[in-house]
Amino acid sequence: MHRRAGQLLADIRPNVQPRQSPIVTPIKCDNSKGFNRRPRTLPSSELAATAKLTDKLVRVAAGTKFTPKRPWKHTQTLRGDEMRLLDTVKPKPPMTETQATFANDVEDAEPGVGPEDTSAVSYIEPGSLVEIRKGTTYAHGVVLGHSYINGRMWHLSLISTGEVIQHVESDVFIEVPRMADGDLTLRAGTGVIPMDRVETNARVEILRSLREAEKEINKAFMIIGRKNVMLYPRVRAKHPDEWASVSLSDAAKLVCDYRPESWPTLIATHKYIMGRPIEFVPHMHSQRIALTYDVRPETHVVKLQKVVDMVRKRSPELEAFIEKARGLILTAREKASESWDEPPNRVVVKDITFSSDDRTILDVLHLAFRRTRSSSTDPFSGVVTSIIKRIGLHAHKMVDDVCLRQFLIEIGEMAPWEDTVTHRKELNLDLTPYKESQRVRDQDALIKKSLSLMEPSRTKTKQPLGPEDFYDRDPVEHLRHDFGNLPVYVIDDLGAEELDDGLSVEPVLNEPGSAWVHVHIADPTAVLPPTHTISEAARRMGSSAYFIHRTWPMLPSSLTHDRLSLCSRSRKGEPEPVLTFSFKVDAEGSMVAYDVKAGLIRNVKRVNYDSVDRLLGKEGAQCGYPFGPPQTFGASHVPVLETKDVENMRLIDNVTRRFRQRSRQTLNPFVFSASIATLVATEKPIHGAPTTPARNASYYRGFPNLTYQVYSQVTMERGSRLFVAECMKTACRVASRWFAANGVPMLRRSARPPIALEDNRDIERLVAKMDEDGFVDHMEFLQAKLHIPPVEYVLEPGMHWSLGIPEGEGYVRVTSPLRRYSDLVAHWQIKDALLRPKASTRPFTPGWLTNYATEVFKHEKLWKHNDQSHRIQWTLMYIKRFLDHPNPPSDRVDPLQSLSAYITEPSRTRDFLTNQLRCHVPSLGLPAVIVTPRTVNIPVGQCVNVRVKDVQVGLKAAFVLELCSGA
Repeated sequence: MHRRAGQLLADIRPNVQPRQSPIVTPIKCDNSKGFNRRPRTLPSSELAATAKLTDKLVRVAAGTKFTPKRPWKHTQTLRGDEMRLLDTVKPKPPMTETQATFANDVEDAEPGVGPEDTSAVSYIEPGSLVEIRKGTTYAHGVVLGHSYINGRMWHLSLISTGEVIQHVESDVFIEVPRMADGDLTLRAGTGVIPMDRVETNARVEILRSLREAEKEINKAFMIIGRKNVMLYPRVRAKHPDEWASVSLSDAAKLVCDYRPESWPTLIATHKYIMGRPIEFVPHMHSQRIALTYDVRPETHVVKLQKVVDMVRKRSPELEAFIEKARGLILTAREKASESWDEPPNRVVVKDITFSSDDRTILDVLHLAFRRTRSSSTDPFSGVVTSIIKRIGLHAHKMVDDVCLRQFLIEIGEMAPWEDTVTHRKELNLDLTPYKESQRVRDQDALIKKSLSLMEPSRTKTKQPLGPEDFYDRDPVEHLRHDFGNLPVYVIDDLGAEELDDGLSVEPVLNEPGSAWVHVHIADPTAVLPPTHTISEAARRMGSSAYFIHRTWPMLPSSLTHDRLSLCSRSRKGEPEPVLTFSFKVDAEGSMVAYDVKAGLIRNVKRVNYDSVDRLLGKEGAQCGYPFGPPQTFGASHVPVLETKDVENMRLIDNVTRRFRQRSRQTLNPFVFSASIATLVATEKPIHGAPTTPARNASYYRGFPNLTYQVYSQVTMERGSRLFVAECMKTACRVASRWFAANGVPMLRRSARPPIALEDNRDIERLVAKMDEDGFVDHMEFLQAKLHIPPVEYVLEPGMHWSLGIPEGEGYVRVTSPLRRYSDLVAHWQIKDALLRPKASTRPFTPGWLTNYATEVFKHEKLWKHNDQSHRIQWTLMYIKRFLDHPNPPSDRVDPLQSLSAYITEPSRTRDFLTNQLRCHVPSLGLPAVIVTPRTVNIPVGQCVNVRVKDVQVGLKAAFVLELCSGA
């Protein structure tokens, strides 16, 4: 009974006679701070009055109504609220369910092989109010600090339940900086439980502020609800098939009139948007920074709602689709089995057509197969599960993205070799075959028009260039240095399409051992101005996209192959415009002079790496082929070169090796080398399913001819590949020196040395174990427990430690203008400085470059993650087909029978019964996960014997292993 009930009972029973109570000796409990008295025996004469009182109290409580203005509250007592807050921050069990949920970052983690893959994270200031989401769980908290655990950065936040949780930066969807005082946050500590009274009191104070903040957020959310504004119709795209986006600030102004720019309203608006997953999609990786939401096309929303109604009502249209799908799946399985080793082919079934309702269902299933964050609700999951389960042919499988992919393949909507990474919306790639692409046709028409407009008349009138105008004439034509008949060697892979660079060498006759090496770079800026539409498109793309099955060039192929790529003009007997970066190396291997100039080259000779290695008698790149010998990718022959050409290439090799060894003495850097898997296609491009919806059903036969290849940096950077790579790096160093010497602003790529997390001698031990080229074993690197600082883009000539470039020299990327937009920017800036050496302003100002640095970093991160995901997906598709082969040859090589892996990260929670360890399988060049019981723990760097447990190919591919018995 509540403590006030006793007093109330005494007040309302005046006629009850007091009785003499027996003397009771208080009994003290061992675990109690006070005394507990035995309950008094109630005499029978008081039972009626007590029952009446109890009945009255119950009726009063039942009739009490709580409202937002009159909520339920604890009884106000002296320090009552403080004691309740104190109780919430007291030690809890080892790990609560909420803590376990956020500590598991497995689902959204990208594949990788080392700590550098996750080092470039954003910093959240301690004291910030944050909203954290993982799955269906979300909470508000205050960041107490950070900790570098298990090779990655973790944030520690105190949430409103009083728990301190560890979470990764990507779990934070929104933040309000400096919500809590910095000194107070510092006193609160970063442990899961408070260590002393000081930390406890600080957390109580922070918790009080956090709960007040939650009240403000809830109040703002109620205001939004009362206004009852439908946000989606106001922000969706005008075209029903197009996506749109809306910023958080704009959304807040639309849904709330009261203080729309205040942080409670912004967080409440975010909560409103996240509660409507059918209409809005948060940013895939950095919602906290972007603070924008993708708005689904109207047709997507309408189709999903229509299919939801079909499923709910069990409509005849849905039943007809299920029956049709069942027959198609059984046929597809039969055809796939009988055509396993055939070339890829799509067969149209002319007697089976899809109705408009069938097409709507299939469209929704396609939309469901779209990557989303695990921390947001998937509005398609229920519909997909219901349809696939009712078909009845996937009963033994959990309906997830792996199952949905297999369903779409078997129903003929997706090719078995379909690449899902290139379908991602953020990449914006044209998936239509090159010859059928409207985008390509438009680009070719634009190029033809721009070339036709290259008239000398504009030069005389000095009209400004429009978005479709090329330069009328080469801007630096009068400054170009003609290299005459000097041989220029374009060394690349046999199938290379964009030829960016060539090398030439000139020994210094009166200085024995000294030589000039010239790195000639293709010069698209001789034709292409930064104002052209093609330049703008190149900036949006950022770089060319090289995938196993297809290549998407940054610049249109018709322009690159005909005018811009090296060898394109020399084949016609014309000189090639280049931007040349030259460096002079003396007998001791030091760079004693450098120069940058616009040039013309005439004597261009194209050779491939393997041919050069054979000519020089060097060991070339070495790749592993675990599933069998390589296919023949094309005729590799030794080109007809003169003796002088071989001597020139030997000299380039000798000069660059001396310079490399000399440069390494400055910083003595090391780089770890891990094996990497890829596939090489006999024929490219490989196209998937049609990009436009088909009315007729279809099925697929066969699979592309692919070769599984494993390589590493240490096995690839050999022979001619090594000296070409060294020349490119040196050209970038020359560019940085030239920019600094001429006072021209430019972005430089910078990287600091690694930091030992536990023992500074770990770095010394790694240095002692590296080979002559600076490579260390990946397992040794992992055991050292180092933090790799992220790469930065800065204006000052900073250090690039891993390349051996000291502070004050810098590194500017200039060697790939055909496939990287940042290199184009550097070329335009150089040209302006050559034309106007004394100008005080440049086309790209320091302010513009600083803003562009964020854009470059974003592009690099995007393409790096997608390239990793793409290669893992294709290699696991290959392995899964290898395992599922219906009639495997008796003499085939099986590298999966005996596998070993080394642990790359400490154990993480997978679920309540198992943990998982990330590992790397060196023989296959693949990252994987090992599922173990919760009691198993294996240290990082240790090698274990494993076997294949599962190969999952869906929106994300996963290679799941288990320990062999006795491992």
